Amino acid sequence: MKSKTQFLLIGLLVLAGCEQGSTGDWQDPRVILISIDGLRGDLLTEPSFKRDCPNMSRLMAMGTTCDNVQSVFPSLTYPAHTSMISGMMPQEHGIVNNRSFFPEKNFADWYWYADTIKTPTLITKIQGKGLVSLGVSWPVTVGAPMDYMLPEIKSVNDTISTVDLVRKHDYPDRFLESAKIRGVIPEGGNPQGYDRDLLLHEIFMDAFSRKRPHLSLYHMIETDYAQHNHGKNSQEARDAFMFMDSLIGNIMAFLDENSLWSSTTLILSGDHGFRNYQKQLAVNKLFEEKGWLTIEGGTIKDWMVVGLASGGSAFIRLKNPEDEEFKKKVRIALAQQKEFETLERRHMNNLLWSPIETDFLLLAKKGFCFVRSLDQPYIIEKYGGTHGGDPRSRYLKTGYIAGGRGIEKGILKNMMITDVAHQISALLDLGLAPD
Repeated sequence: MKSKTQFLLIGLLVLAGCEQGSTGDWQDPRVILISIDGLRGDLLTEPSFKRDCPNMSRLMAMGTTCDNVQSVFPSLTYPAHTSMISGMMPQEHGIVNNRSFFPEKNFADWYWYADTIKTPTLITKIQGKGLVSLGVSWPVTVGAPMDYMLPEIKSVNDTISTVDLVRKHDYPDRFLESAKIRGVIPEGGNPQGYDRDLLLHEIFMDAFSRKRPHLSLYHMIETDYAQHNHGKNSQEARDAFMFMDSLIGNIMAFLDENSLWSSTTLILSGDHGFRNYQKQLAVNKLFEEKGWLTIEGGTIKDWMVVGLASGGSAFIRLKNPEDEEFKKKVRIALAQQKEFETLERRHMNNLLWSPIETDFLLLAKKGFCFVRSLDQPYIIEKYGGTHGGDPRSRYLKTGYIAGGRGIEKGILKNMMITDVAHQISALLDLGLAPD
């Protein structure tokens, strides 16, 4: 009978075989794009930023900074991240929200899958050039053509854990397991908070150091949760940014130790800013009170009108948009509410664009936030942070920091989040067409 040691050695050899794949050369040009979820532009100008985030401050001193980057509408993580790698706006690339429009599931499903993107991206372009790519928890990458990938996907029910779900979609097969054999992945469960981000960081550093990719996409998450749960100016939010700064410091130290700055561009970008709120609005509870939809067992049924809550905005659809009499009733009911501004189809163009099926677009006023909850009243008092509104608002502007190969020193007065994709395309000669 074979010993445990023999079985372990066989397992290691199997995993090593699974890990065979393309590698880059350290002398090749490369870009690391790190998105820090909820990196507010105003954070970069706070007096305490240099003390709290010395590594990001060092990168600012090395290269280019912008604290006035305009995101997309709605200013949400998934549309913004897709614009960051496509150079296109949501109406073009097709990721128009975090969540797909399925009221019967209370909008539980997200835009996880890469095949929902309608335009070329840095990922597809770098594949066409035969260069090596790495993705760690980048949104909308399940099934993306990357050489090494741990996609962002989360279990929305109790039938499977998030870790097991990720195992089904990582690439190459057993990529997650190759990190596990190094003692990184916990057994089962759903890692959250700092544990989740530390896990993602270990996986990134492991794959980056061994595979030397030309393009790396890496999403840091806890800064978003901290600001949602505790507000943008909370100690919890400050601690989360300090933690992410320490992880960025590890990456910068690796570039220092291996003399890689001449071949490597490091870009840090946020996806949206934040604002605080004091009251939550469960818009579908308002429709239930009017008798226009039914809520049973935590699900939406028999709806005549329904809304997808997206923080600072909500997207309202009628089941029968041709019913002008009912549309008038809804219009009047919405106009009577003082907590938000109501826009109709004719107002939804240019920046405040929404899918053609949207009959009314709601923009939350100061102090309010739209939520998907089906088990609380229409309005409750609850403090937290939000985004998802008009990206032209100063508080929703995000930040950008870049240093290394091809980056000049300076401060940019303003940027669009789509500029990130075109800059990376130019740095790696990918030929991504401008929008």
